[in-house]
Amino acid sequence: MRFILVPKSTSCVRLCCFLFALGLIIAGCQKVKKPQSDSTPPKLVWNVFNHGTSAQADHPGSPTINAKRGELYRITLKANDPEGVKLIQLNPSLGSGELAWTCKAPPGGENVAQNKTATLGPMSQSLAPDADGNVLTSIFLIQELDFTMVCQAGWSFSSGSAKLTGQASNYFGGTTTETLTFKVSP
Repeated sequence: MRFILVPKSTSCVRLCCFLFALGLIIAGCQKVKKPQSDSTPPKLVWNVFNHGTSAQADHPGSPTINAKRGELYRITLKANDPEGVKLIQLNPSLGSGELAWTCKAPPGGENVAQNKTATLGPMSQSLAPDADGNVLTSIFLIQELDFTMVCQAGWSFSSGSAKLTGQASNYFGGTTTETLTFKVSP
C-alpha cells in the first residue's frame, strides 16, 4: 500500500521544509559542559531570507536592510556562545519590534498622510543544562515579516520601516542586544 502526500499550498510545503531543516539543525547542535565562568556574552547574527528572490545572507551586529513593499522575509536570529547560551529573545519588550508605514491621501485633495504601526510580539527560548550538566552553544528564533503594508482605498504607500530587537544571555549574566532595521520603499 502506498500513500502519496500532496501539499495543498506553498505554505504547507514551506512548513514541511522548515520542520525538516529544524530537525537537522537540532540534531547537529553542539553541547558542552556548563563552565564555571564565562566572561564573554553570546554573539548574535541575523539571517535574512527573501522568499520572493531566495536571496539569503547573515548579518552580524545591528544592520539596516533595504526592502520593497510587498516582499516577504524570514528572519532567523542566531545566538552563539562557546560556553553555552541560556536565553534568546526576539522583541523582548513592548515597542522593541514593530512595523511602521505612511500612506498619502489621493491627489487633488489636502496633502494629508496617515501613519500606521503594527507591533511584533515577543518570542523567547530559555535553556537549562541537561541531566549530564551539558549546555547548548547555539540556539535560534524565527520571525516571518510581511511587508504588504496596506493603505485604505485610494491612498498610496509612501514609505515604511521595520525594527526587530534580538537579545541573548549566557549562564553568567553576559548579555548582547542587537537591532535589525528594514527601510521599505514602494
